[in-house]
Amino acid sequence: MNIWKHCLLSQHKFGGQPGDFLPVHRFLDSSKLFCYHPRHRLLLHHTVGIEWAIELLGDVLTTSDNRQVLVRDVAAAHCQEDLLGRVPTLAEWLPGPAPELLAALPIASPDELPATLTPALRQLLLRPYLRTGQVAALLLTCSTFGMYLAEQLLGLAAAEELLRWQPAPVPVAQLLAHITLRHPWQYRPDPRALAWLQQQEQE
Repeated sequence: MNIWKHCLLSQHKFGGQPGDFLPVHRFLDSSKLFCYHPRHRLLLHHTVGIEWAIELLGDVLTTSDNRQVLVRDVAAAHCQEDLLGRVPTLAEWLPGPAPELLAALPIASPDELPATLTPALRQLLLRPYLRTGQVAALLLTCSTFGMYLAEQLLGLAAAEELLRWQPAPVPVAQLLAHITLRHPWQYRPDPRALAWLQQQEQE
């Protein structure tokens, strides 16, 4: 589902105009810039991605008809529309023991993060691990996608700091290639959302 369809669904659910919701949907689907495959959703379509959307865009957005809507609710609806009505945790996306993925990660343990990193950057890099307890979750932040997140959430200086530690970051698509989508919710949109969109096209 493209971001404009998500915007139309948000207007239907929350009021306002479709463009009011564009920043939320653009951020959640920015992962497509790194991996144009349903696996891209592993990067932001979960509760940690919702946390990051709130940090980037604030708690509340105001629609063009002056309604206040929680960014959390818009982001959660985006996940539901793409994932058979679910808002999964990051842990639900991750495979069990995945030797090939773990071998491809640039670090084998969070302890390998340099102690010299600024606290804000260190917190950003560690969050996927802290939310899941799985080293595999570091594929989000110890990769080219982590560079993007650092720039978006903390600014260019943080991305440059990360680049000094990882001068040749691992492409996140290379890491995602080790992920197998095992559950229908990981690659099937909500049929109710699709039915509503189809009805609008027919009117």
